[in-house]
Amino acid sequence: MSEEQQEVHIVLVSNDPNRAYPALILALGTITMGAKCKLYCTMSGLDVVKRGGASKLTMPGAPPLEKYLKDAIDAGVEVTACGPSKEMLAQMGITKDNLEQGVQFEDVVGFLKAALPAAKKGGMVLFI
Repeated sequence: MSEEQQEVHIVLVSNDPNRAYPALILALGTITMGAKCKLYCTMSGLDVVKRGGASKLTMPGAPPLEKYLKDAIDAGVEVTACGPSKEMLAQMGITKDNLEQGVQFEDVVGFLKAALPAAKKGGMVLFI
């Protein structure tokens, strides 16, 4: 019997570079180690996945955050944007048309349907 692939589910709740950079670095590290990773962006973390948003977040000496985001998506990190309600998202200026390419909407129930079983099997759910 083969071992199941471990999963890491990261919830990014902030657009603060001190949180966004580590979230994407952890996501890339997870994929590099052969585990499955989902990055679920919510609250001000949605700014990271709004087209052009990651380019506005920088850290001295680090590559642009948008490079980490693109690399994560290209590497297979499933990046999702919390979709609480169309009205709320519209007020935040977020639509399907202005999300970064490769980012999908997902509601909290969808996130939990994957994260809770993964945690039960030894995976991790991290809030950053």
